[in-house]
Amino acid sequence: MVFKASHRGDDGFTDLGSKRVSKDSIVIEFEGEVDELVSLIGVVKAFFKEYNIMDLVTILDDIQRKLMHIASYVALMGKVDSPIDAQSLSEIEKLIDDFSNKVVIYPRFVVPGASIGSALLHFVRAVCRRVERRAVRMLREGLLDQKTYVYLNRLSDLLYLLALYVNVIINVKEDLL
Repeated sequence: MVFKASHRGDDGFTDLGSKRVSKDSIVIEFEGEVDELVSLIGVVKAFFKEYNIMDLVTILDDIQRKLMHIASYVALMGKVDSPIDAQSLSEIEKLIDDFSNKVVIYPRFVVPGASIGSALLHFVRAVCRRVERRAVRMLREGLLDQKTYVYLNRLSDLLYLLALYVNVIINVKEDLL
């Protein structure tokens, strides 16, 4: 008996924009990793909502929305302009500068886990770094523009600073290696 595919996708392909692509394509892997990052940010955002840390909720919400626009842009394979422009890069640089002035940048490794909020942000940062590694290949292959890649690179820097900032505002000492 031959198995007949009963659902789209059972053949190892999926829809991306108006095309069918292999589920193991670099673009689909990138899309899945961005989706994971957006979802994980949602978990962290919900955590901070419960503790009324609304400045972080606002920042995380903006990041989620930008990432979702990036995913749409990549899915449409260049049929629309990147959602990341010079202003987006300027905004993330300003946030990095602002939070750099609110925390101590340690010359040693920070061991995640000093607080739940900080540990969650370190987890988000690690997932973001995976997205960034995938984005490097996409940039090289012409599937992603330079500004979008730069945004993802800066985003992991910002997430690290936010993880440190959480411990500053709740007065928890970092665990250093």
